[in-house]
Amino acid sequence: MTRALGALTAALGALLLVGCSAGAGAPAPSSSPNSTQDGAARPVLAAGTTAATGSFADAGAASTAAPDSVSGSVAIRVNETGVFELVVDDLVVTDGAAVQFTLTADALSPDEHCLESDWRFGLGQADAGHDPAASLVFPIGGSDGIGQGDLSFIREVVVTRAPSGAALDKACPIPLVSHAALVWSTPDLRPGLAVADSGARIGAMGTVTLDGGDPTAYTVAQGDTLAAVADRFGIALDDLFYLNPRRSPNPEDAHAFTGELLNLSRATR
Repeated sequence: MTRALGALTAALGALLLVGCSAGAGAPAPSSSPNSTQDGAARPVLAAGTTAATGSFADAGAASTAAPDSVSGSVAIRVNETGVFELVVDDLVVTDGAAVQFTLTADALSPDEHCLESDWRFGLGQADAGHDPAASLVFPIGGSDGIGQGDLSFIREVVVTRAPSGAALDKACPIPLVSHAALVWSTPDLRPGLAVADSGARIGAMGTVTLDGGDPTAYTVAQGDTLAAVADRFGIALDDLFYLNPRRSPNPEDAHAFTGELLNLSRATR
């Protein structure tokens, strides 16, 4: 019985958002990523903390996979080195075939049969004949990587078939076998983070979207820089990256892209 971890956990992120025309700008120095806006220390998840849990649901009726083809539970936890990892326990694949695991930032309906998310992060696979008694562990990233140390924007763990070499179905290139909605139990890791528009300025001349008077999004104008945009809204550049973990080609790209829509709301992170 085999467990396919190996090279599958190294640099496997697939951030698939599409960028627009670039308006470059280097980031200005920001406050410590380990402190809040008022200088207080941010909460840190201790080693061994279980941050989220979930269980695999049946595949959708329209799926090419048979119902009840996968069962098991998942957890996202912090290991002893401070790295987030996905742990899959009691994995049973009815037909014994190899399957892959992917994280997605989209919430999926119970009968979803095709993964169409524009943000997904591939982790690795379980080979055919995986022993259900053996846990699968897939490292995700450290506190300064994906999600700026807070992965709660990830909504689901998705199971798909491992590549077989067959031609892809153009109507559904990533058919789901199963998926597990994550329930997060982490504290607020950015207490005090508040966004307020102090007005347009050089490097931050774009359009603000409001909800009840509160800024919720910002459309980048030509010539904008992320440092100036962060300054306009009274937050650190690090906080802007935190609010936009799905940015392409990676969340911490120092460039602002003309027409890019930046999220400013914690609720829609």
